Amino acid sequence: MSVASPRPANIADLQALVEVTGVHHRYRNGVETLSDIHFAIAPGEIVALVGRSGCGKSTLLHILSGLAKPSIGEVRVDGDRVVGPSPRRVLMFQQPSLFPWLTVEANVGLGLRFTNRGKQAPARVAELLQLVELQDFAKRNVQDLSGGQQQRVALARSLAPSPQVILLDEPFSSLDTFTRSSLQRDVRRISRALGLTVVVVTHDIDEAAAMADRALIMTANPGRIQSEVVLRAVNDADGFQQARSTLADAYEKAAGRQILAAESSWNN
Repeated sequence: MSVASPRPANIADLQALVEVTGVHHRYRNGVETLSDIHFAIAPGEIVALVGRSGCGKSTLLHILSGLAKPSIGEVRVDGDRVVGPSPRRVLMFQQPSLFPWLTVEANVGLGLRFTNRGKQAPARVAELLQLVELQDFAKRNVQDLSGGQQQRVALARSLAPSPQVILLDEPFSSLDTFTRSSLQRDVRRISRALGLTVVVVTHDIDEAAAMADRALIMTANPGRIQSEVVLRAVNDADGFQQARSTLADAYEKAAGRQILAAESSWNN
């Protein structure tokens, strides 16, 4: 049975335009990880950053969140330059990073306490647990939950401060196929219901095709946006297969270009 999603009174207030302009990033040892990154994400759009390991996807996600700073260039959200972390932009990691000695509802409410909204916690937590379909587990300790249920708790905690942008760093990679697919659908449903702008990092073609409206394909050494694939909403099996095929072709072409570039540098 589907669960109704709580919808803001004015959904446009939550939607955010993300603009990335001329971003380069170097580590302290001088190694360049990102080069000349430009793109924009429309309010309420779901975008996947797709690429092989080591292409800088997670580094770029950290820059979007404000946890890392670009060496050159800038990120703006609704015109405001990103200069550090903010509850407006929430990063969800591969591991749920929950407090195992606390209950589900206590873990979800932590985000509200950190933003001085503790008085709102009871009503807000109940609303979010219904949204992620864990309303019957509120009093359970999170260590007693399955991996998929723990990720639902982490998602609810991320949503608690009412962010405009959700950044997902391969959060479902350790889950079984069935659970992963269920969470992918739920994140898409929830983001649509709340009007969230979403960026998901993945190297999984199926995940990108299932979740995203658009995919940006990255290559490495240094990380660049090689190509873009418009996926739109995938609502049936035929649409999913078409989106997956288009994305897979673009991904393989980008990988081929990267191999040729590497071979050329070796020969020179």
